[in-house]
Amino acid sequence: MKGTTNPILNAFDGNHKELFIPVYQRNYDWQIKQCERLFQDLEDIIAVDRKKHFFGAVVGKPESWKWIVIDGQQRLTTVSLLMLALANALREGDIESDDDELAEKIEMDYLRIGATKKRTRFKLKPVKDDDKAYQRLFGPEKEFINSSNITANYKYFRERISQTSLNADQLWDAICRLEVMHLDLEEYDDAQRIFESLNSTGLELKEADKIRNFVLMGHDSATQTHLYEDRWNPIEENSDFETDAFIRWYLTTKTARTPKEQDVYEAFKTYVAKTGKSTEEILDDLYEFSSYYRKIRRASTGDQRVNALLRRMNPIRGAVTIPFLMPVLRAVENGETSYDDLYNVLKIIEAFVTRRFVVGIATNALNKIFATAFSDVSKLRTGDQSMAEIFAYTLLRRTGSGRFPNDAEFKEAFATKNMYALRAAWREYLFDVLENGDSNDNRDIAQAMHNGDITVEHIMPQTLTAAWKDELGEDAEEIHETWLHRIGNLTVTGYNPFYSNSSYERKKTMEHGFVDSPYRLNDMLKANDSWGLEQMKERTAYFADRALKYWQTPVTDFEPPATVLPALPMGEEGSFKGREIVAFQYGDLHQTVESWAEMVQLLLNFLMRDRRTEILSYAKDYGPLRVIEAEEETPAEWRRVDDVLIVFTANNTDSKLGFLRTLFEYLDIDPEELVFSLRPGKGDVADVDETPETLKEQSEAEPETYAKVTKYLAELEEAATLKSSLESTVELREQFAKDFAEFAREDAAAVLGGTPIFDFVAATDPAEASEAVVLAVITQILAAGRMVGQGYVHQVIVDGTLGEWVKQLSRF
Repeated sequence: MKGTTNPILNAFDGNHKELFIPVYQRNYDWQIKQCERLFQDLEDIIAVDRKKHFFGAVVGKPESWKWIVIDGQQRLTTVSLLMLALANALREGDIESDDDELAEKIEMDYLRIGATKKRTRFKLKPVKDDDKAYQRLFGPEKEFINSSNITANYKYFRERISQTSLNADQLWDAICRLEVMHLDLEEYDDAQRIFESLNSTGLELKEADKIRNFVLMGHDSATQTHLYEDRWNPIEENSDFETDAFIRWYLTTKTARTPKEQDVYEAFKTYVAKTGKSTEEILDDLYEFSSYYRKIRRASTGDQRVNALLRRMNPIRGAVTIPFLMPVLRAVENGETSYDDLYNVLKIIEAFVTRRFVVGIATNALNKIFATAFSDVSKLRTGDQSMAEIFAYTLLRRTGSGRFPNDAEFKEAFATKNMYALRAAWREYLFDVLENGDSNDNRDIAQAMHNGDITVEHIMPQTLTAAWKDELGEDAEEIHETWLHRIGNLTVTGYNPFYSNSSYERKKTMEHGFVDSPYRLNDMLKANDSWGLEQMKERTAYFADRALKYWQTPVTDFEPPATVLPALPMGEEGSFKGREIVAFQYGDLHQTVESWAEMVQLLLNFLMRDRRTEILSYAKDYGPLRVIEAEEETPAEWRRVDDVLIVFTANNTDSKLGFLRTLFEYLDIDPEELVFSLRPGKGDVADVDETPETLKEQSEAEPETYAKVTKYLAELEEAATLKSSLESTVELREQFAKDFAEFAREDAAAVLGGTPIFDFVAATDPAEASEAVVLAVITQILAAGRMVGQGYVHQVIVDGTLGEWVKQLSRF
């Protein structure tokens, strides 16, 4: 096998060479997500003037005029689609080049075989159905196979090329700088063995290893040594060398989204690119947060009461709470709140997590809840308000799978749950709390159970003897089956083997029996002379009451301003009937919408970027989704998702969400990941007309003239009320500007009489302005932002100015 590092375009060299992908290869399966990453890399190559960009490996075997592709077909196919998109964009005038023949050169030198178009032969020969879709791209668009990933990715490149700030010469130069390890197999090489070796699951680099290389490479040796010794190594030590996990939770804290374990490196690079910070600044921040990470995990904060509670909670609270606790601890150390506030936050978490565990609510919702908890609290907090108060408010308003179980639900579950079958950490924790509560006279039950010094004892034994049947009475079997593992029949002892199946009287009075027990858990046993149904009921009720007292539902008087938009996850259940949606958040997508129907349409469009093949397969069997031809008209009650997919939207809100929940289950997506911002309402259900006739009328109705702009009014009012930070209005500013573009006035300056926008806004009442003036003012506000910086647009958002002008626009 011979290998060299070459530009990827070298693989396409040769007038007669065909890149042949054999039939045993998988279909082309790169999604828009991977294409987006490639295009971002190309733009970055030019931005930083990177001479070369490594793009993986391609492996093949020369065979006459063919080069049999063993590995790398995804890269080769994608670059081929990109080149064709660039050539056609040049022909259509979507991008410019100083070379009038560049389009022809690209197609004839790298995409076709031979020097003429008369005979249609292509350099790339994809596998199976991909080949047909690929060839159609060289013909009229009406013949494209729109259901293919080949076509979808080609169209994505066409769209990105039309939007890029690069010209065609720069983009072509960037493509030419893509390098691959080019490996040619020789006659004696076993292609199958090499393919298996290339794709084997050996010991891969950890995500943290990739991140370390990313932040250290590019510096000179002295700087690398400094950053490693003073920053990276201490970060690893603070995280007990579980650096992957720490950085994953760090990213969750910073972005309010939890990356998958295998995607931490990519998420980190994306985060760094968005911040614009240097690697030194990022490492400083990582180091700071790693110290909070260490203090939380080791219960070593500056407050003994907080430390004691952390030690008790650490085995059961779950790592998902760390993205919330790290910035709260930072706020304490920065003097923005107190250790008492942190303690109260921990008590709320303790009660929330424990109640949900006892009731048996699935834990998947916790990830999203704690990923966004700090941003949720910070958004609502003004001045020195208690974080715990606001945190309690955000939890208590949740419903469905994210809810805080109420007293009745929790008490019933606590009294009836099988407390013996719990995993060790929970069993140790629960018995420790029931023994000690908040007392300073602490007997370390949890550690003793963990060490095996004491164990759980069934007072009524697991095996019913004749003596115990007599003790329990005629319903002994039923009582035994029902009450054996409930909390009222369980205690702890260091002498379990000696108790065996002995009678209650013997267990109580024998040496080291219940009478001699030092534990509070056995106080009621010392006072009872017999043990039966009534005693188990009494002891269960006693512990259930203690549980309610310790794991309390938090009480809060906090109320947000009326303009603050409730944010609720879709979840696995719950009704949103009658609620008006303002925006939704899913992954990296935050989108303001006019209606639930638009939300479904835009969400599906976003999901198609990464899960196209699965969704189209699902659509073939599911009514609300339909695959159609690109040229077909969209029926009135449906909405177009993309070229080939439409979705039925003339149904009520709960039907729409029922469809999405089913789709999410099929795609294995956590329904807590989809979060809705709603207009403040009286509850989940309102008195609205959602009859089929009304819904059909709504779907066929003409949209309001400025609906694409006025839909932002609620978010603008919220940002003004909360005095949102510059960082938190980025998406709002970008989306508003994009949707307003079609209404911008070219004669805006003339409409305002040449008065500078700053002066005009200060002197004019929006409520008295005409339609033309309102459009001109918003046009000039956005133009000023481009000229003097986005800080100006942010300022007119948070001081309420932009909202007032948009409100006036809604009247026309």
